[in-house]
Amino acid sequence: MRSLASYIRAIQGYPSPVSVISHSQEQHSYRDDNATICESLTLYHFDNGVVVSLLSEQDKQVDESDAVCEDYWLSYRVVTANIAISPQQKSFSNLCQQRFWLKMQQGLNE
Repeated sequence: MRSLASYIRAIQGYPSPVSVISHSQEQHSYRDDNATICESLTLYHFDNGVVVSLLSEQDKQVDESDAVCEDYWLSYRVVTANIAISPQQKSFSNLCQQRFWLKMQQGLNE
């Protein structure tokens, strides 16, 4: 069984046993009060036939704060796979949380 972390690492440009061969992206943004909401859906195709989607949303505030790790919602989901991948879906509320999870997964079920 392969770990979803392997695919997320490849998507983020880190060393991984799998490689992204192509991707397609749709973006949408809209205004909500004092923020611009940017949504993105990207489909990543891997060298072993697996397809993973990444849905992300970022709020860009008019009065940008200097937050160390601002809100940036990310949700990864296995769309197509001919091999067992676990978990099938993983969500994060910011990039710091994602980095920590990837670090904790390093070396497990690669």
